[in-house]
Amino acid sequence: MDPRLLSSSAALRRESAALPGHTRAHNRALVLQMLYRGTPLSRADIARESGLTRVTVSDLVGDLLREGLIVERGIRPSNGPGKPAVLLEMARDNQQIVAIDLSGHDVFRAVLTNLDGEISEEVSIPSPGVTGDEAASLVDDLLEWALQLTTAPVLGVGIGVPGIVDRDQVVRRSISLDWTNRSLAPALSTRFGVPVSVANDANVAVLAEHSFASGGDDLLLVKIGRGVGGGLLLDGRPVLGSRLTAGEIGRVLVRPSAGSEAVALESLITAPTLRKQIEKAVIAGETADAALRRAGQVLGSALAPLITSLGLTSVVLTGPSEVIGDVLIDATREAVDASTADDVDHVDIHVTPLGPDIVLRGAAALVLSERLGIA
Repeated sequence: MDPRLLSSSAALRRESAALPGHTRAHNRALVLQMLYRGTPLSRADIARESGLTRVTVSDLVGDLLREGLIVERGIRPSNGPGKPAVLLEMARDNQQIVAIDLSGHDVFRAVLTNLDGEISEEVSIPSPGVTGDEAASLVDDLLEWALQLTTAPVLGVGIGVPGIVDRDQVVRRSISLDWTNRSLAPALSTRFGVPVSVANDANVAVLAEHSFASGGDDLLLVKIGRGVGGGLLLDGRPVLGSRLTAGEIGRVLVRPSAGSEAVALESLITAPTLRKQIEKAVIAGETADAALRRAGQVLGSALAPLITSLGLTSVVLTGPSEVIGDVLIDATREAVDASTADDVDHVDIHVTPLGPDIVLRGAAALVLSERLGIA
């Protein structure tokens, strides 16, 4: 798989030995993936389950032990003759990941995680209305602050950005941050001397859902924050498209009501906009739920064609808890059902169980994939 996970059409997880022509990196990632699952394995176990030769496994394991990525953890009891098997497992706390989320509408967040994506420390910087060079300066400050808290070598830095990120990890366009062709990853890596990986926030979030939650292989994740975007998996493969905009549902045209002029979905379904709609509804004597039901109907009408045409089995929503809840979900589901043929299986629509940390967890998963080739 291309080391830039989200620009690849390959499946997230490696399940077999490399074919002729594949690289040593594939087999290294395969061994790491097997140990990452959590069950200690011996060298012989790895060879048997992967199809790799014992010599190849021994060579790879030796390298991984020297790098501190795996450790020997005890001996498997044996009742028969022969040398007892030494068990291996991931050294999950030997290195740390810095994960950064720039998608919040009023704050930039950074956390430290271990290789399981478990968060140990968090720092944040208020960012209401901050854009352009000022936003980039805040990211520099945030990363510097986070790196000062590390207690182990840093495997890498992962960043989720609301915008289009190309295969060289340059932010081609971020409307909410007012960035165009900003070389975020190269600049940060050069300044701080650590590997930096950048991807669209929704694509990072769908990676978290797949890696750390119950997300399936055919999944659309809709992220509502500064803007509204979608991360897409089909058959377990991240989908970006040649223009890097697959899943970007914010530009889909919708009609807020019958006979009204069509507008972009992102002009109606963002966290700040939804809050304003709730305020207006309350002033007009309506309930907050009424505003959220209208928003859900609009969102469902935009999602229905995608769900049907792509054969999606699951749609996951993430965003601020005060707007992304049962009312919005139920209205979205009703609109999707009303726009879908009766013989089409109903799609599962729910809120992510990962809560507000989904982009941070996904940024950690991005680093794991790009640096170690595992998911």
